[in-house]
Amino acid sequence: MKRYNILRIVRVAVALLCFALLTLTFVDWGNGTATVDGLRDAGAELARWQFVPALLSVSALTVCLLLVLTLAFGRIYCSTLCPLGTVQDGVNTLRKYRNKSARTRFSFRKPSHLLRYGVLAVTALCVAAGVGFVVALVDPYSIFGRVMHEGLRPVAQGTNNFLALFFGDSFGREVVSVSWLSALVALVTIGIIGLLAWIGGRRYCNSFCPVGTLLGEVSRASLFKIQIDTSKCVDCGLCGRKCKGECIDTAAHRIDPTRCVVCFDCIDACSQGAISFAMRSTPSTEKLTEKPADKSRRSFLATMATVAAIPVAEAQQRHQRMEQAMQGEGGKHRGPRPVAPPGAQSIEHLQAKCTACHLCISKCPSHVLQPAVMEYGLQGVMQPVMRYDKGYCLYDCTLCGEVCPTGAILPLALEQKRMTQLGHAVFHRGRCVVARDGVECGNCAEHCPADAIKLQRGVDGRMYPQIEKALCIGCGACENLCPATPKAIEVKGYTTHK
Repeated sequence: MKRYNILRIVRVAVALLCFALLTLTFVDWGNGTATVDGLRDAGAELARWQFVPALLSVSALTVCLLLVLTLAFGRIYCSTLCPLGTVQDGVNTLRKYRNKSARTRFSFRKPSHLLRYGVLAVTALCVAAGVGFVVALVDPYSIFGRVMHEGLRPVAQGTNNFLALFFGDSFGREVVSVSWLSALVALVTIGIIGLLAWIGGRRYCNSFCPVGTLLGEVSRASLFKIQIDTSKCVDCGLCGRKCKGECIDTAAHRIDPTRCVVCFDCIDACSQGAISFAMRSTPSTEKLTEKPADKSRRSFLATMATVAAIPVAEAQQRHQRMEQAMQGEGGKHRGPRPVAPPGAQSIEHLQAKCTACHLCISKCPSHVLQPAVMEYGLQGVMQPVMRYDKGYCLYDCTLCGEVCPTGAILPLALEQKRMTQLGHAVFHRGRCVVARDGVECGNCAEHCPADAIKLQRGVDGRMYPQIEKALCIGCGACENLCPATPKAIEVKGYTTHK
């Protein structure tokens, strides 16, 4: 076996392992054994090593290690750690097996600088300005997470429930919940990326992905590069036809390092041994393997940064209008107020950091965390919001903060979580079944974990809930378990947690 074949095999094995761990973490199928739970924990830790989450969580060590890895080996992150890259490779492999001629269907394409650096400029400004919903649409990890949560997880849950009909002791029933908006966005996004992969391999990575573009620029200076030895090359062109990054100019014997994802397919394909993965060439040889940098790139990026500032400013104005709409004169809130998960600190912090990967939603045992539609306004679309019609926040649970890779939901100690006030309950006497139907209830007081609801006798001799606002943490148990329709008790969220 050739040495370079081993490189490719190791690369594929690492990519499949990362993909499997992250998939298992998001799908979260069944109760699992200690081994399965350990693998899920490993997947949750791997999520913190995704580039955008590491950047947003201000994890300097992780970001530096990923950049050092790129400076050493090029875009190896894109071919191993990124799960969306593995999805695209899977689509490419599927087409190759369906049609043998598709195995050599690629050809060199000139880089689309306008598109690549435009997306990167917009994304960078949105990260700096805290406009998370734009980042959520282009971050490869978050795209993968939504596809797993809204696509594969319901299938796994449905399969689990079907098996429970025959093996009830081994398969507990699971609640299948799908957000139509998030599912639609996930379906359209993966459909477009899958089509691009079917047509042109890693075309999404080299045209739309901001992480790929950024790491591509870093990889210009990488220590190890894939290089062509012109003395051995017989100009068969097979390497270019096998390159799913479409970055090998076989006529000029050049490889664009900014678009090479270091998959080693070209090395595996070359029967002459003319392509190697080695330390970068001397300056005289480098001319054959790398295109000169675009002299106009600096001015181009400056122009794109100016253009990109427009949607960022508009998004910030929309956020201010949302705050004004939620608040009336004197700071009094009007209408329903969304409740952000414990550890989010505030709606503003959540919107600035969250990329809507839905890992917290996948892990929530009570299903109270759901993708937002317009509860937070446009800026918070698909971000996690507490939906008390689906469940309530368990008093002894801190999972969402433990798994969040971006720092949008910060980890809280259990005692700290129990003291954090997400909102407060409001009682509507006219809706209560005690007043309306003349029956005894007290469900809200019975299930309040913070002991913030007491039953007091009213003038009609019946027992009604009395809420101690200072003790209420906004967990939503009262609202979720209230039998009245519409709810006689509901939680109003705080824009900033107390």
